[in-house]
Amino acid sequence: MDDVCEKYNIYEMIRTLLLVTVTAAATIDARVKEYVDAGLFSGVVLVSSGDHILYEKAFGLADRTFKVPNTLDTKFHIASVSKPITAAATLLLAERGKLSLDDRVSKFVPDFPNGDRITIEELLTHYSGLADASSTADYNDWSRFQQTPASLVEKLAKLPPRSQPGTRYSYSNSNYHLLALIIEKASGTSFGDFLDQNIFKPLGMTNTAHHGDDKTIVPALALGYMPKEADAFEKPSYFDWTAKTGNGSLYTTAGDLLKFHRALQRGGLLRPETVTMSYGFDRKDRQVGMFWFHHEVAGHRSVYVGGSSPGFKAHIERFIDDDTAVIVLANVYLASPTPIADDISAILWQKDPQLAPVPKPVPRAAEELRRISGTYRFGPNFYQPNVVVRIEPRDRYIVLRYPAFDAPLTPIANGAYFDRFYWSFVRFENGKLIYRNGNDEFVATSVSPQSTQRSQRFSVCSVLSVVITSAPGPECLTDSATPSSSGGTPPRTLRGAGARPDRVH
Repeated sequence: MDDVCEKYNIYEMIRTLLLVTVTAAATIDARVKEYVDAGLFSGVVLVSSGDHILYEKAFGLADRTFKVPNTLDTKFHIASVSKPITAAATLLLAERGKLSLDDRVSKFVPDFPNGDRITIEELLTHYSGLADASSTADYNDWSRFQQTPASLVEKLAKLPPRSQPGTRYSYSNSNYHLLALIIEKASGTSFGDFLDQNIFKPLGMTNTAHHGDDKTIVPALALGYMPKEADAFEKPSYFDWTAKTGNGSLYTTAGDLLKFHRALQRGGLLRPETVTMSYGFDRKDRQVGMFWFHHEVAGHRSVYVGGSSPGFKAHIERFIDDDTAVIVLANVYLASPTPIADDISAILWQKDPQLAPVPKPVPRAAEELRRISGTYRFGPNFYQPNVVVRIEPRDRYIVLRYPAFDAPLTPIANGAYFDRFYWSFVRFENGKLIYRNGNDEFVATSVSPQSTQRSQRFSVCSVLSVVITSAPGPECLTDSATPSSSGGTPPRTLRGAGARPDRVH
């Protein structure tokens, strides 16, 4: 009798788990389709738990000209989601005794300025104080030509540092340019070959590679698209992916990223103690890991990172104590992968998740669009302090014009407007423009056009928090995250960077 009861209990447990899994998958599918139906997502979503895939589906088009659909085998550029893989390569070399995290940069790049004061660990965690060569005014020019780690580091060496090494978090893509060169020096092989021979092939990541030669034909590689106007798309300006070597030059599939996740979870790539150390949960002197951001969702610890490159967005979140991964890859430069991942995490771990409405366009009278038009000035606490912007009406939408680029705003419910570039929301009250991104809210007051001039001149990359700023040109369509001015509190970033403005990033 006891055996019968025990078997029945096991049956009921399995039945309950299956029902929970099916219910979660159906809820996730319905939620993701809301983004797709609103024209805000094209790509692949994968959710895994242990050895099981809870949800896996492709949406939209890999090629809009020839109407080629995305599939589960479609490859996507993953931008800064490349960084944890570059970090893993560095940690692998450390485990093999080829380098130490305490080694100075000068050991591998003897003539690098200040190299005797910057450690490899500080590069991994963005505490080097180095500038970002991807944010310079000439990036738009040189990024169109093939680069090497050495040529990228040569450009970095000419830039003044942002801060003293080790003193504060300051996100810079160039940290990972420099790590790519150190990997080459320490291993004696090229960056791409080292990843291929020591990570991708051993883990069976056969659909993943460093995009080191733009002439190479890559089967099933999605084309990336930029938003145009309120709801259209266009191709991004050309640039060479080697300009992002080390920090964002990889392409992959959701399935291959799952293999990377499982290898880290199960000791298939690095020692468990190395992996735990890399997450950074136990570090009081660091805000981030190597290279993972970290936080908790309903008591479940996770590490995560997002990425942005011309035409592409990516996001991976790994619940390390639950062996659960959420992977979202997109071939449209819209900020949806992060809120999609947030929603999925809430569905997985919260009993009654309260999900925000997915923004959907609603008609608005032309007279109303004209009424709110004008010139506005933000205060000193805005991402770009004291910036003056203009609101100009278009057919069915308005444009928020910064000094260096334009952001289309689509009318949505409750009199608000939506910026799909940065997942930001704008409303107008009593002659004021109120701008919200995540938990950040800013007020811009109406000013006379004669009191300001649109000739304000600053880098596109300094607009909107120096996070990732961008018009559709490639010069700033890169990932970054900005610390607070003090460096002592969690930094703030825009969702348009694939980041979470309410969390350490």
